[in-house]
Amino acid sequence: MPKKLVVLSFDALQTGDLELLSGLPWFSRILKKAAVVKNVREIYPTLTYPIHTTMITGVHPDRHGITHNQKARINPDDPDFSIMGSDWYWEKENIKVKTLTDAVWEQGGSVATVLWPVTAGEKRGYNLPEIWPVRGGGEDPKSVYEKAASDNVMSDYYGRFVGHYNWSDNEDMCYYGVEVALDLLKTQRPDLLLCHVVMLDHTRHLYGDQGNEVNDCLRELDIIAGRFVEAVREAGEWDNTNFVILGDHGQIDIETVFNINSVFKDMGLIRTDEKGKAVDYDAYSFSAGFSAQVFLNEPGDPQWIQKVYRVLEEIRRKYPRYLERIYTAEEAEAEEQLRGGFSFVLEGTEGTLFGNEVSVPAVISADSPLFQFHRAMHGHHPDKGDKPPFLAFGPDILPGVRLDSGNMIDVCPTFAKLARVDLPAMEGKPFPILKA
Repeated sequence: MPKKLVVLSFDALQTGDLELLSGLPWFSRILKKAAVVKNVREIYPTLTYPIHTTMITGVHPDRHGITHNQKARINPDDPDFSIMGSDWYWEKENIKVKTLTDAVWEQGGSVATVLWPVTAGEKRGYNLPEIWPVRGGGEDPKSVYEKAASDNVMSDYYGRFVGHYNWSDNEDMCYYGVEVALDLLKTQRPDLLLCHVVMLDHTRHLYGDQGNEVNDCLRELDIIAGRFVEAVREAGEWDNTNFVILGDHGQIDIETVFNINSVFKDMGLIRTDEKGKAVDYDAYSFSAGFSAQVFLNEPGDPQWIQKVYRVLEEIRRKYPRYLERIYTAEEAEAEEQLRGGFSFVLEGTEGTLFGNEVSVPAVISADSPLFQFHRAMHGHHPDKGDKPPFLAFGPDILPGVRLDSGNMIDVCPTFAKLARVDLPAMEGKPFPILKA
């Protein structure tokens, strides 16, 4: 029988964080015996939902279908895509291929997923999905979760951990998922546990990529990692459990916001009402952080594609400090394995965040009184920024292995080999850290 597998995704954990973590009580012990893959190259865009879906499918977004955190709209109900925005790719049905959890179920194993992206609607096992009622939308939180979570999570955990949440921000989400996952390890002993821990990502967004607040959060993650180790010991499963702790992406400090939709408006591609709200468009940009995806009203019209491409080239000549690369849909698919309903993908220069607003200045610097964004972000091309690490330890892991680089596409094959399941569509191969 395969050993159990516990996966902790510490959102926005970076390889550079290992220096501080190596001096902390729990990570200092973990790192001595763990296999470590540093600088794992992400997929494009470096957003949480596409990356976490690649982690459990082993394929790029052109095949699994999750190309962004959110579904594109010119006027989203809540445009804050990094924290508590609207219309995310919450539901598991959005994934177009077989997942690691599907494979474990098919092999007769048990699964628990806690705040793992793109799992809403999964009723097998214990599933507390990452989902929330849209702010100002009037949704009943309990109804949202009854539809999205497994029935046993609703009966055993909703009232204890989730029901009190007021949904004005995501501070509670940073903590209640950890408590639910720890209880599941002790009481249910699942064969596979996937837990997404968001607090480091949240901290970096608010305070910047580096700083005292980030260091304090890393110290908190050290305690959390230790609590998971102790929970497995308490459950009597220590010798029967492999652990993985990994990050999904890095972050980069924001220097400038480039509101390309404002430029589109000035060039006649977006029309607005008297209040400055978009009412019609030929093309609009939907931000993915440091990159953006451009959607056309007539996406199948070659003449419109060429017209908008010429407009984008004109914008790049006018704003070379902010717009680095224009991908056609064909180039994005061929070079980055990224395919969706968009006609173009835009990559900003390092530190340039794309805004979604229409009736605002085209460029807002981070030191401007108009700047009302976070201090750091991601969504950039994987050639940029600090990279996440992958740490593994347990009975099936070669202790002390150190690899200087890796690829996100190889994460799922590593999980699959540890869980002894087969996902034939996977594009990568396991990291060379496993015992024969």
